[in-house]
Amino acid sequence: KNEGEDSKKSKKKQATIGSFFQPKKGTSKKKDNNDDDDGGKDNEECDHLTIDTSPIGDIDISNLIPLDVSYKLGKKAHDEEGRVITIDFPLFSMSNLYVPNSGQKLDRLGYRTDSWDADLLAVMQKKEKERNVPIIWLGDLNVAHKSTDAWNDGAKHLAKTAGTTPEERASFQRQLDSGFVDVFRLLHPDAQGQYTYWSQRAGNRPPNKGLRLDYFVGSSSLISEASDEEKKIVARDSYILYEQKGSDHCPIVLEMEIKK
Repeated sequence: KNEGEDSKKSKKKQATIGSFFQPKKGTSKKKDNNDDDDGGKDNEECDHLTIDTSPIGDIDISNLIPLDVSYKLGKKAHDEEGRVITIDFPLFSMSNLYVPNSGQKLDRLGYRTDSWDADLLAVMQKKEKERNVPIIWLGDLNVAHKSTDAWNDGAKHLAKTAGTTPEERASFQRQLDSGFVDVFRLLHPDAQGQYTYWSQRAGNRPPNKGLRLDYFVGSSSLISEASDEEKKIVARDSYILYEQKGSDHCPIVLEMEIKK
């Protein structure tokens, strides 16, 4: 092996989202540090982009080009943890999250349910109202919402275990009651044994002793009705790639249709 080449490779920096686009010449980066007012946008890398918008078949590629990218909720108490990436597309907005874990001793349970969950909901409601497009948030939401989302639901210790406490489940339900849906559960209400996390320490993956902690939560308008022909984007399916290995979690998929 060439040790010099290996050393250079090890020092290579990770590419950013903006590095995949070609900025126009003569443009300058901009930065807005007003965290509490505008969601803490760090979108300078996606400003003033030159992108080929030629259609691909029947697909209008412009609908898949981000208008904005941000990395914060706009609340200092949360933003220091770096848990959010939000991309605004022309027809919808999508936020990838890692929701705070309440901790083995539930020492962060109050912060999680009373602060984080409440602020997340407020931010999503505000964006939905201001942009007038469907909102989606996804990722490890650290809650097994229903009895069918935990392999051992009913076990006494679950009420005092992060992710399955009554407080976390009720907090998630409040978010859904505010006009949002758990897309997978809505489309597959009777699905059982569908989990996205398994304890590696306990060896729980082979016997499928898991929890469903990863979700797509979206505006209720994403769910299409046969009589509703005006919607430009609808959720068609959501499923779990449980055979994909490499982590104690597995990937989840949301299929959406963009109408002409």
